[in-house]
Amino acid sequence: MAYEVAYQDRGTIIHRLDPRVKLLWWLSINVTLATWNDPLFLALLLGSVFAYGRVAGIPFAENARHLLPVLPFVAFVLVANIAFWRPPDPAAANLIGHLFGEGVPVLPAIPVYWETLIFSVGTLLRLLTLVLSALILIKTVSPSELALAVVKMGVPPEIGMALSMTIAYIPVVIGQLTAVMEAQQSRAWNTKVSNPIARFRAYVPIAIPTFFRSFQAAEAMASAMMSRGFGYDVDNRTELNPLRFRRRDWAAAGAFTAALVIGVSLGFAGIAKYTFTAGLLGL
Repeated sequence: MAYEVAYQDRGTIIHRLDPRVKLLWWLSINVTLATWNDPLFLALLLGSVFAYGRVAGIPFAENARHLLPVLPFVAFVLVANIAFWRPPDPAAANLIGHLFGEGVPVLPAIPVYWETLIFSVGTLLRLLTLVLSALILIKTVSPSELALAVVKMGVPPEIGMALSMTIAYIPVVIGQLTAVMEAQQSRAWNTKVSNPIARFRAYVPIAIPTFFRSFQAAEAMASAMMSRGFGYDVDNRTELNPLRFRRRDWAAAGAFTAALVIGVSLGFAGIAKYTFTAGLLGL
């Protein structure tokens, strides 16, 4: 699992793109997400993310498997939306009232509305798209490329290096956590206890070794950077393989920019609002 969420050079056209173009793709997806809440539009956007990952050589099943850990959180958000979000005109949108006549309660204090369900499904799709786009970005942009890209965009080199190291360290932490958990399970580690205090104490054998392993890895990384003279004349350093836009980069950047403009325009125009699906359903 740790290897699957790390950068993997699969030799596809996506991997050969300039990292700034791949950052533009990620930006276009997430800015569009901020302006859309209709489930039909968001389902198409999520499908485009899956398609982008498939072009990058990432199988559909692998991407779907990465979404499994976030499903409990997504389910919680879905239930919370259904319970607490109310449409502007709830009187005509009561789900049970629409089916069986007005005045029929769904729950004693929690009515359910068609528009609430539509909006909640849209929120679910937004979260899944957000997570999947970030994972695909991590697997298609190497940490060194990311550092070069953000520096080329005017970000200080120290911040670029910190950002790339943070992304590169995610699979390392996952691998360390997995190793510690497997080692503790071989020693009859058990967390299936009803007492919350006892359950919290059961995770101490996991938290402490993982913390010290991470601290040792960070210290070794800092020593390696210092031994290579990372803080010396950072602003005037040169690059072994400087980044340059090619024709495919300009073409992809133009396509992603057009998608961003169209997506934001649909969002601000209200076309990608949840009422679009509600109107199709005759609500």
